[in-house]
Amino acid sequence: MNTWFRFLLVPTLSVPLLAAGYGYVEKPEPPPTQAEKDDGCVSVPVDPAAKPGDASVLDFEYPYYGNTPEELIPFRGVEPYYRYWTKRLPFRGPGRDYPDPPDLKSLKIGLLSPPPYGPEGARGKRSRQGVLLAVEEANAARRPGQLPFEIIEKEDSPQWGSAANIAVEFKDADVLGFLGTIDGDATHVALRVALKIETYMINASDPDPTLTETQIPWLTRVWPDDRQQCFRLALLAVKQHGCRRIAVFRESSRPGRVGVMHFNNYIRRLGYPPVAHLFFKPGDKDISAQIQAIKAAEPDAVLFYGQPEDVGRFVKMFREAGLTARFYGFDRLQEDAFRREAGEHAEGMTITYFFNPHRTDPVWLDFAARYEKRWGEKPDVYAAYGYDAARLMIEAIDHAGPNRFRIRDYLAGLEEWDGVTGHMIFDGRWDNIAPITIARFHHGEWQYDPPPAPNWRPRRTQQAQAGAARP
Repeated sequence: MNTWFRFLLVPTLSVPLLAAGYGYVEKPEPPPTQAEKDDGCVSVPVDPAAKPGDASVLDFEYPYYGNTPEELIPFRGVEPYYRYWTKRLPFRGPGRDYPDPPDLKSLKIGLLSPPPYGPEGARGKRSRQGVLLAVEEANAARRPGQLPFEIIEKEDSPQWGSAANIAVEFKDADVLGFLGTIDGDATHVALRVALKIETYMINASDPDPTLTETQIPWLTRVWPDDRQQCFRLALLAVKQHGCRRIAVFRESSRPGRVGVMHFNNYIRRLGYPPVAHLFFKPGDKDISAQIQAIKAAEPDAVLFYGQPEDVGRFVKMFREAGLTARFYGFDRLQEDAFRREAGEHAEGMTITYFFNPHRTDPVWLDFAARYEKRWGEKPDVYAAYGYDAARLMIEAIDHAGPNRFRIRDYLAGLEEWDGVTGHMIFDGRWDNIAPITIARFHHGEWQYDPPPAPNWRPRRTQQAQAGAARP
């Protein structure tokens, strides 16, 4: 009786428990062993007639995890069984030999922008202006007989998943590729649809580090992500400035969470985990409880992450409460709203930034003059990266013709590219990891350090080197 009861009881209980997820972990596909044949991941399109060892099938390895410094890599004292994100995933589907669409009147490019009434509306407007300027200039330079470029514009909405519908609408409109957007949630959703509709996406303004970890081979991001900013800030605070007690004060949002999570990990790996990590809601006016908690932690540094007007207001409150720690922040604090709210207390703030907007090289000065003439204002990084993203898509279409798959091959095969924002370097996730700079607010203005020189280039794998050496 007892034996039969136990026999019946286990299967009966296991079904609902497994259905609910208890005791079950989905097992990912195991990584290849050394004895297995290489998977042939490539960084350039595969020519069906090419033979192994030809230049067109060489693959490359990229520095681990977005060129993160060795001392900040997790478990750096142990060689892992397998490293991800060191090779680019290939696209092996058909389409490269598809005939060009008939009766084309224009070459369509999609543009997904945040709504003007949302928190990213003003930044989206500036990014859009950069895109439109690039398209206008490209059309003005078209030769007789060449099809003009046409922008198909769509606005995202706060409703979760709306970007998926918009991406499908881009496909229905026969766009050859699309650009966008700033919001990380919308970009993640649109990217997954881009995989299904096989239409390439260039992102010009989403800083979410997790976006390109999907490694979907239909995305390039020209905007340096928050991971790049985090390791610069961590090394600056701990190694250069000698800070040992670091507090984090960030907005309670997904961008706030994914924006600073790498910073917390990095300072922990340097031996100094955060002594406090507190949140605020965007628009908060009373943060007295958070100020008291951070003061009690006695930090010698505080990292702020949030909208510039919020952080500027809070910096003023922190200083007036007597906190004398060093203050650090992200790129958005360069916007005027921060200094307006912080007033004299903006002095001494240190942030990461992508490049010096006061550069005097001809490429930047020429772009800034053309942008100001067209829109009546000076360009910022959103306008500049929007312009570069559009130029890159236009270049790919001109090179590959009106074929989405050959456009994908061109963009996914790029290792480096030069834009008005500077020299870009793309890693194994198609992320721009060109070195960024540091800016300090001193004597009423931002002063920019020169960015460090890049210290790597993609390297051929041993298999690729052996193939290249064959006669």
